[in-house]
Amino acid sequence: MICGLIYVRLTGVMRSKQKMKHLGILKPDTLVNLLNYVGLPFSVLYFASMFIIPWVKGDGDWVYVQDVWDRWQSLNVGMLAFVSSITAFNIARYNANKQRERNFLAEKAFLPSALSELCTYFKKSASIFTKAWEASETNKPNLETPDLPKSYKDVFRQCIRYADADVGKYLSTILIRLQVHDARLRGFVEQFDDPSFINPDKLNIITYLYRLAELQAYVNKLFPFARGIESFDSSPLTWEDYKNALGNLDVRIDHIHIDENMNLESFIKRALERGNDIFA
Repeated sequence: MICGLIYVRLTGVMRSKQKMKHLGILKPDTLVNLLNYVGLPFSVLYFASMFIIPWVKGDGDWVYVQDVWDRWQSLNVGMLAFVSSITAFNIARYNANKQRERNFLAEKAFLPSALSELCTYFKKSASIFTKAWEASETNKPNLETPDLPKSYKDVFRQCIRYADADVGKYLSTILIRLQVHDARLRGFVEQFDDPSFINPDKLNIITYLYRLAELQAYVNKLFPFARGIESFDSSPLTWEDYKNALGNLDVRIDHIHIDENMNLESFIKRALERGNDIFA
């Protein structure tokens, strides 16, 4: 029967669910949700039509009920296969989700160490910007770009692979912003290799420190989740988050100051008012 063939084919697809991204134009989870949305109400209607209505209409006559089942034998077999396929899909999805959770738990164990390495890198980056802030014609600092840690990439990649969508987006966004920061930092340091270069633009330094503090703040918010202490938190940053992050970076907020309107504190607070948040 057609329904039986469909069942066998779809069950085989579900067994290889983790090895594919799409089933035709539908993702596996979307297909399961669609089957549940359509199949469950239809199954309830079928159950009422086959097991309740015949008994009521036949006044409990067993012969009449058997006659109804016999006339609709093909439909009954098809419905049995259809319900079995829905059950198989849901069991496969449940098992796949449980396996993904176990894999993520195993990979998350390495996340605190990777975050600590990033914090060390952030602190070295901040020291470059603070030294450059003091630069002048007679005081040209000798800057050296710190290298990005190596182990964090694999840890982030594996966590993104197995994490829920929200956690995966959080990690991937930090990863992207981290690459942007590293590129900016290298370009910033290269300026000092030019003999004709005198002083860096302090407004740029404020911007770079703001973005660096933002990364540090989001990593700080990720630590409790990575250590299994708290649930995942992707809420927007506050001024207190930035203050703590700048403290971790050994950046004196009152020192990064041009005037009352252009300084690190006012720059960050204006950004918060505008809602310039990575995950807003």
